[in-house]
Amino acid sequence: MDQKSSGQGNILYDWPGEGCESSLKFLDSAQLGPQPYDVAIIGAGVVGCALAYRLSQFQLRVLLVDKNFDVGEGSSKGNSAIVHTGFDATPGSLESKLVTQASQQWPALAEKLKIPYDSCGAVLLAIDDEQEAQLPKIYQKALANGIDDVRLLVTSEVRELEPNAPEYVRGGLLVPRESIADPFTASIAFAEVALANGVDLLLGASIVAIENPSATVKTLVTSSEKRVTTRIIVNAAGLGSRALADCYAGQPFDINPRRGQFLIFDKFSRSLISRILLPVPTPQTKGVLVIPTIFGNLIAGPTAEDLPLDSPEATCTTSDGLQAVFEGAARLFPLLRGQAVISTYAGARCNCAQGSYLIRYNDHHPGVVTVTGIRSTGFTSSPALADYLIQGLADNCELKLEERRDAVDSRPERAWPGWWRRPFENTELVKRQQNYGRIVCTCENVSRGEVIDALESPLKPRTLDAVKRRTRVLMGRCQAFECLVPVAEIISSHCRIPLGKVTKNGPGSELLNTY
Repeated sequence: MDQKSSGQGNILYDWPGEGCESSLKFLDSAQLGPQPYDVAIIGAGVVGCALAYRLSQFQLRVLLVDKNFDVGEGSSKGNSAIVHTGFDATPGSLESKLVTQASQQWPALAEKLKIPYDSCGAVLLAIDDEQEAQLPKIYQKALANGIDDVRLLVTSEVRELEPNAPEYVRGGLLVPRESIADPFTASIAFAEVALANGVDLLLGASIVAIENPSATVKTLVTSSEKRVTTRIIVNAAGLGSRALADCYAGQPFDINPRRGQFLIFDKFSRSLISRILLPVPTPQTKGVLVIPTIFGNLIAGPTAEDLPLDSPEATCTTSDGLQAVFEGAARLFPLLRGQAVISTYAGARCNCAQGSYLIRYNDHHPGVVTVTGIRSTGFTSSPALADYLIQGLADNCELKLEERRDAVDSRPERAWPGWWRRPFENTELVKRQQNYGRIVCTCENVSRGEVIDALESPLKPRTLDAVKRRTRVLMGRCQAFECLVPVAEIISSHCRIPLGKVTKNGPGSELLNTY
């Protein structure tokens, strides 16, 4: 095992063309050094980023790779942003164990990593006799999962907690520790601390082959024909995990995207509820939720639509799906019928026919690990799942774990997102740095200084979507009508990228088409 010295890791983009400055481009494998990595994590969603974060606490040489041009760009960006307690998980399952553990870790973790977080609680609503009859079973299930602070509610108690609950509500279940958080910042924060501890990040690099998978040192081959060596491979590629497993002839498993469509309501709606509103689940689905977001909106969703693997429609919304979300949400919260929808989105969860949280160590080859089927609870479970995987790597793949005394496990105070700790409210700061007083996104009150801070942040994001997830530009009521060009101009001038080469999410999504 090669001892990884302290110091900043590399952030490199396998980016053709002019949309990224040359100093950040992955031009040659020599940029990553001559020694093989101890662990290469393929997939920089929230699970892969959390694993990199936890591994960075040890004397290891670690690489985090993703085909996208930002962390959390896949399934991790399209969820409901709930930190679950696991009250309704299957008792005794790995998912239940990890979600319960992680939910207890999240308050302190969010503070350390500067992830906006709110323990708002949730109320599960029974709206007919049949659902009311199920409440005691759901209560007992929560107790079996170790969630002992839940409480059954009668109708009057529901309406006292949530005055705008429907008049026909029959009872409910209070789940005090269900929480909301910023899912974008979570992946970013995990990755930034990993980078600070010497983990290398390679983005925009699709792994298309694995050479010598049975050897002690294996070789990853990118679509640009560059090669990177590693001793252990962790396949955390989400919906890409099947294609990657085919590169090493991993044991069979069947996955598909389970599409979840969502509606986003204007911020004027946020004050109408205080907690997450949950429906009584059915055997097929947990149903449509109404969720206050950490950003100050309400969202409703998701659907649960199984689509073929590699379906191009997996993250597209449909009129039928959005109508189903609206009707389901309105049954829980009738006042939604008078609220303004400002946007919609769809996420694709990784559904696995062989079961959720499918983990295989030494999958057909020593030192190759498959992690798949991490569905809607992956955001919540990510820190506990990372610890579980590390112990599994030690037990099954002979990974030697020696803690680093110089490793950091938190981000500095300045890492709080600007929309959470408003810099323009600090008069002295604005006097010193006038860019914080120059608002470029009036819907979300985001300043030019915050956009520049995002561009200069450790992962050096270079796409409009990446800047959006860090600052909330382009996310307000006008949905980028007013601020798209000003933000692109900031990226262009600050990073010295031609304006026409600024992209939405990487090569092929340029802001301007030139002929």
